[in-house]
Amino acid sequence: PARAQLDLVFLIDATGSMGDEIARLRSTLRDIAAQVARLPSLPDTCFGLVAYRDLSDEFVVRRHDFTNDLDAFQGVLDALQAAGGGDYPETVQRLSWRGDDTTRLVMLLADAPPHLDYPGPQYDDSMAAALGKGIKVLSVGASGLDKQGEYIQRQIAQYTGGRFVFLTYRNAADPASGPGTQTVHDVGNYSVQTLDKLVVRL
Repeated sequence: PARAQLDLVFLIDATGSMGDEIARLRSTLRDIAAQVARLPSLPDTCFGLVAYRDLSDEFVVRRHDFTNDLDAFQGVLDALQAAGGGDYPETVQRLSWRGDDTTRLVMLLADAPPHLDYPGPQYDDSMAAALGKGIKVLSVGASGLDKQGEYIQRQIAQYTGGRFVFLTYRNAADPASGPGTQTVHDVGNYSVQTLDKLVVRL
């Protein structure tokens, strides 16, 4: 049988507070790609990246087209630097995809909710558009994501048939404290797994 097709987009909040999370994604990208490649359907995977910041920053949205060249994509991710921001929350934009016979997955990695005060489509418009295109969103709550951000990320994931997960730290109040099991989210009975393995499992 023909190989399954997978479009995997990393939609990343690239503001200054996201440096540790972006560095972790850089260092695990090849592991994620290798584990995905070993899935039973042996997927033909294309990777895309959309980084976003705020209106006052160097860029608001920077898109890198889909590629199946992992070395080229690693270079794109390596060049991404966390900077700017500070007017919490952040902004996002729609994405484009391959054909309808492709599994479409977005990994949203952010530590702030989207702007509700910017002109143009709001997150619920983008959420509905994603559902219409068969895009599932795996929402990853990073560092100091507040309750509004958690609510919105949970809503996006649930509406598109994806999942909401969150990063944990040694000290929940200090994302720079390194890996650990603590979280600021009001949850219980959760298990901890590395992000690369979690992405592949979900």
